[in-house]
Amino acid sequence: MARVQLVQPETATGTTKQLFDVVQQAFGGVPNVARLMANSPAVLNSFLQFSTAMSTGLLTEKLRDQLKLAASESNSCDYCLAALCAIGTGHGLTAADITGGRQAVSADPKSDAALKFAKRVVAEKGHVSDDDLQAVKSAGLTDGEIVEVIATVVLGFFTNYLNNALKTDVDFAPATKLVA
Repeated sequence: MARVQLVQPETATGTTKQLFDVVQQAFGGVPNVARLMANSPAVLNSFLQFSTAMSTGLLTEKLRDQLKLAASESNSCDYCLAALCAIGTGHGLTAADITGGRQAVSADPKSDAALKFAKRVVAEKGHVSDDDLQAVKSAGLTDGEIVEVIATVVLGFFTNYLNNALKTDVDFAPATKLVA
């Protein structure tokens, strides 16, 4: 059970209602994480703006989803893993793509390098080595793509930490546990 009250779409007014309308249009419903964020319309609005801005960037939707899966796996965020598995299939991710994202591996060399770099960013709390950066550049990622990899991980961390701290009730089918 969530540790803070969820804002209900049917009672929302003003800015919160407008933001819920955006969420409803994008997702076909208002997931619990949005209801939780709506306790501060500024938080929900900034999340939506950040997410929207990232969707117009250099990285593919598939890779962005895989990067968020990698972050969510590292943070043991059951809510985000469930949401991303459900949303990812709608974005064309296969079961192998989802598992690969969670394990930070891909058959595509450039995506694999991006996922491994993201894993290093997480493990090193951003303090990656020159070798880490050179590896991702050698795989063909541009400086802009590298910045977006880091930003996508940070966006994933935001929702991971919010959901983990406030114990958001999972309103998606649970993600299966990975076999060690």
